[in-house]
Amino acid sequence: MVGRALTFADPDIVRMCKTEFVPVASDDWYQRRRQDAEGKFFRRMADAAGKTGPGGSTRQGIYVFAADGTVLGYKNAGQAPEVMKQVLRQALADFRKLPAARRAPGAVKVPDQGPLDPTYSRTPPAGGLIVKAYTRILDYAGGVYRKGKCSATGGESAARDHLWLTAAEVKELAPAKPAVGFRYPVPEKIADRVTRFHLLDNTRGEPALWGKEDVLAKRYTLTVTAATAEAVDLRLEGEAVLATNPDIGKADRGFEVRLVGQLRWLPGKGTFDRFDVTAVGSHWGEHTHTAPARPGKSLLGVTFELAADRPGDRVPPQAARRAEAYFGRE
Repeated sequence: MVGRALTFADPDIVRMCKTEFVPVASDDWYQRRRQDAEGKFFRRMADAAGKTGPGGSTRQGIYVFAADGTVLGYKNAGQAPEVMKQVLRQALADFRKLPAARRAPGAVKVPDQGPLDPTYSRTPPAGGLIVKAYTRILDYAGGVYRKGKCSATGGESAARDHLWLTAAEVKELAPAKPAVGFRYPVPEKIADRVTRFHLLDNTRGEPALWGKEDVLAKRYTLTVTAATAEAVDLRLEGEAVLATNPDIGKADRGFEVRLVGQLRWLPGKGTFDRFDVTAVGSHWGEHTHTAPARPGKSLLGVTFELAADRPGDRVPPQAARRAEAYFGRE
């Protein structure tokens, strides 16, 4: 969420997180549902903090706790750095009041985690690709695109997500004929995933996903531009029209967007080592959690690039909560 970025961009909080705390980020949507040791630990801690989530509702927020689960502080104030600094300082003071034996390294013995709840566990597809996705509002002036301006707190910052492709999809995306000029469509599952779950405005909060009925048009093609035995370069071109009403003039939310990019396939390794794609177009409307949108139609850009395999790169796509829909298994 954008608000969290404000708190954890504050220099004092960054310093405290590096020197006084062990930062841990997790998705409340999974944690409050999963029926395994991790989920039980989270819910027990949230209950102790008074964030009980009646009826299974959200328990999101910023928790401060000791290794044994003792709650030292809680606040859902990611948009207020000064408030969070007070919470962190008080939590640190309370931690120092605990008996020395409870604060000593190794004082808490963590048992084996046991089996994970498969319903709420998400791991990158083995042999597939992880692609970073960044979204930002844009303005256009002087013949160039610029960082956009808006009134929403944090709305001018870039949003981040990940696109996951399975091993089978990676192979399907590769050119059947590595010959210059060979042209072919992006496989439907990949095209649908990119369109419905990644061409959206998540710059101000958690967005609504596009339904199949919202995709009024989409066309993505790949063309071989250079080919050797070691590498095949591809140019991606495409466009999509998304709207919440078949009559675009009546749609309260929509996105008319064009895509262009460069990919590179390595036949010997059976994978891609380049996935640079940019999508820019006119977006309008908002969702409950993404207000206030800029008035009328305004520019929105989404860029994609290959990720590494660091822990932060393995954070699941937001839309992977609906795994069956995300991977086209509905």
